[in-house]
Amino acid sequence: MKRLTPLLTLLSGAVTAAVLFTMSAQASPPGTQPAAGGAPPAAAPAPPADAEADADAEVDPDAAPPGEEPSDTDADARRPAGTSPPTDPDASSAGTEVTSVEQNWIGELENGATIAITVKDGKAEAYVCDGRSMELWLSGTVRDGKIELTGKDAKLTGVIRGDRASGEMIVGVRRWKFTARPDNTSSEEAVVKSGSGTAPAIYRVTDETRKAGYDGGWIMLPDGTQIGIVTWNGKPIPAPPLDPAFNSTVVNGVTLVAEPVVPGAR
Repeated sequence: MKRLTPLLTLLSGAVTAAVLFTMSAQASPPGTQPAAGGAPPAAAPAPPADAEADADAEVDPDAAPPGEEPSDTDADARRPAGTSPPTDPDASSAGTEVTSVEQNWIGELENGATIAITVKDGKAEAYVCDGRSMELWLSGTVRDGKIELTGKDAKLTGVIRGDRASGEMIVGVRRWKFTARPDNTSSEEAVVKSGSGTAPAIYRVTDETRKAGYDGGWIMLPDGTQIGIVTWNGKPIPAPPLDPAFNSTVVNGVTLVAEPVVPGAR
């Protein structure tokens, strides 16, 4: 009987362990039970179709890759029809385009002489003067921006583009290039007195004064100064400034009266 006691004890422990294992297996959720053969757990379910659609919608096919700027061509393609590209403020302020060539143009020749060209109704008058001994009067036309003027043994040709006039003057065998800019200085009184719709830039003595043996011309510079030459008995001298109130000056005790040079007036 004593020999059977250990055997019974061992058998009773094995039965108890089997019962506990069976109860534990039945109490676990079905999804946590290990699969037969030690196979890995099943893969996670695929995301819903709506989630894939949302992910695709967030991707811009026209967007430039990271680190790259979108090209102008792509931007033009995406711009709605009938709209214009945005303007560049720096480009619009780079310069101011002149809307009309019919005004005064003042500049300089390569030899240092000053040139003034006044344009009205397609006609033009020009005066070239160095303030000492050289002076030339020219007249002609400015059409489609093309300058064509002639004077005594002289010819001036050029073009006006935007806010710049440029070209060449030929006197005999000598040639000088020139450039000129619009003269934006004006006053209401000067415009009214000139009768040409713009403040005068060129003055010349009247016909009566020339008949008395005097000639003379003046260029009104943008800074308010004047440059000119008066010729008396064939001798040129620097011209005294004109009195703006009377458009006159005195040379050798003689009062010289000048008037604005208006294209087509003579």
